[in-house]
Amino acid sequence: MSKRRHRLRVFLTEPGRIELGTLLTPWMRVGSAFGAYVECRKVDLDGTYVELTLDLQADDDDSVDVKLSVPHHCIAGVLDTGDFEAFASLYAD
Repeated sequence: MSKRRHRLRVFLTEPGRIELGTLLTPWMRVGSAFGAYVECRKVDLDGTYVELTLDLQADDDDSVDVKLSVPHHCIAGVLDTGDFEAFASLYAD
């Protein structure tokens, strides 16, 4: 079994990517067939802001939870899949 914990992919709108790009640099993934996204442990969409729980992981595998609240207009969607690579391969050229 993989040591990697389950992750949600939070896709950003283009304005959200521009607005939050500097702040989210440690977590941002760009170049996906689906656009820019960040991997999160938890996402809460119910508040005034979207609360993202990210983890900052050092080389020694210790991680620190980071909670970040972002405006709803920055979020294009949330993808929850058990195997992101297999899912993404369905859309590969």
